[in-house]
Order: sequence, then C-alpha cells, then structure tokens
Amino acid sequence: MLPTVDLHGHYLAGQEDSVESYRQLAASPLVHRVVVCALDLKLPASIDFPFMSTFHGSNEQLEALVAQVDSPKIVPFCYVDPREKDAAGQVEHWITKRHMRGVKLYPPQGWRPSDPCCIEVCRVIQDLGVPVLMHMGRVASHPSLRSEFARPIYLEDLGLACPKLKLIIGHFAAPWSLEAVHIAMSFPQWAFDLTTSGHWDLHAIRHACGIPWDPGIERFVLGTDASGKNHLASQATIRKTLCDGGFSEEDIDLMFHYNGLRVLGEESPWPRKKT
Repeated sequence: MLPTVDLHGHYLAGQEDSVESYRQLAASPLVHRVVVCALDLKLPASIDFPFMSTFHGSNEQLEALVAQVDSPKIVPFCYVDPREKDAAGQVEHWITKRHMRGVKLYPPQGWRPSDPCCIEVCRVIQDLGVPVLMHMGRVASHPSLRSEFARPIYLEDLGLACPKLKLIIGHFAAPWSLEAVHIAMSFPQWAFDLTTSGHWDLHAIRHACGIPWDPGIERFVLGTDASGKNHLASQATIRKTLCDGGFSEEDIDLMFHYNGLRVLGEESPWPRKKT
C-alpha cells in the first residue's frame, strides 16, 4: 500500500485545531500529498442548514496555515469566485506570486461552468498549467446554494474553450456520474475525484474503467473533502468500498497515488504494464 495523494481537502478557518490536525496528518507515513483548498463561500448563517456555513477560509488564511504546518506534503489551492471582476487577476496573483499550486471553483454558488466568467478564469488557469478542482454534482442543502449549476453537461462548453485544462471533477459529479463519464470522453486530461458520494456508485466507476478507447482507471483520483482530522478515516472508508467492489490493491495504488501525482505535475512511473 503506497502513501496517499489526496486531492480534495479543506481549510476550515473556524476549526480551532486545524493547524495541529494538519501537522499530524503531514507527519503520517500513510500520506504523500494532500491538497488543501481555501473556500470562502461567504454564506449567511442558516439555523436549519448550518453545515455549509463552516466553509469559510480565505486564501490569506490558507497561506498562513501552510506556513505554520511547513510541510512539502501540503499542496495549497486558492479559491476564486469567477463572478468577481478581478477573478482572473486573482488566479494569476495567487499562482504566480503567492505560490498556490491549483484553484478551487464552486459552481453551486449560482454560476455554471459554461458561463463566460468561468471560461475566462479557466483560460488563465490553463495557461498557468495548474489543475482546477471544481465542485460538481449535488451540494449539501443551503438556501444560497443550488446543485443544478453543477451538472457535468455544463462542462462541455468549458472543455471546448479550454482543451488543455487540467480539470478535477469533484465528487465524480454524483448523482450525475455517468453524465460526467460521457462528457469527459472528449477531454482525456480530466480526472474524477472519488470524494464522498463520488465513490458510492461502483457501477459508474466500473463503467468508466471499462471503456476501451478511454484512459479508464487512470481518470480516478483520491479525494476526501476532509479538514485535517478526518482524512485517514475517510480514505480508509473509500478504500474498503473499492476493495469490496472488486478493485485490486494495484488498482487502488493507481487511484490513490500515481494518478494524483500526475495531476499535480509530479510525474511518477507506474509499474503496471498497460494491456
């Protein structure tokens, strides 16, 4: 079992023990890399739906966390809202000046990946050669968020406009995973993130892995949506689901290690021979 490359983590600024949690995670021999995203959704507090209100953490706060943890295992992704007038400039600033290594985008805020504002931002991301992790599929309920904006069908226009974009489709776009598979066939550099509901549909995962003219299993990367303290437990749950579903340890090493390194631009040779 190789150490994991987890491409979907978060910094929750309101979680008091985040720094210590990420220090302990980085110290674990089970972890090779973990992406930590800023995500400042600026949601109004909701008594009925409090969970999503915890997702507030600015790029500056993430930068401070990275400095405090001080480990090469931590890979920071900045967050931008493409509807802001200077969104493209923000991306360039945080990647080129502040050394973030990727970008987090969140369509359920009320915009689609096919919207011109998103395409403009993603052109900059593509030119910089870094990956973008985009939340796709259902979002936890909150009055200010809607899942409909995160359907994978809206990725088609983005892919045509940005054919070299390194896109990570968050949560395997569940419950629209098969839709994601069929749109992504035209864009072989896209990856599917197994975060939370992204690993529930084993039929969809097997379907994607079995398409003979597509990269298949090389599409899948590990993600947990965790916040420091629960990464390893979430990874164990995903691993068990895949093992119980018939995937081998070699398959899981590919998804949990090699594929993630490739997406991050840290190419690592895969010892398995392709058939």
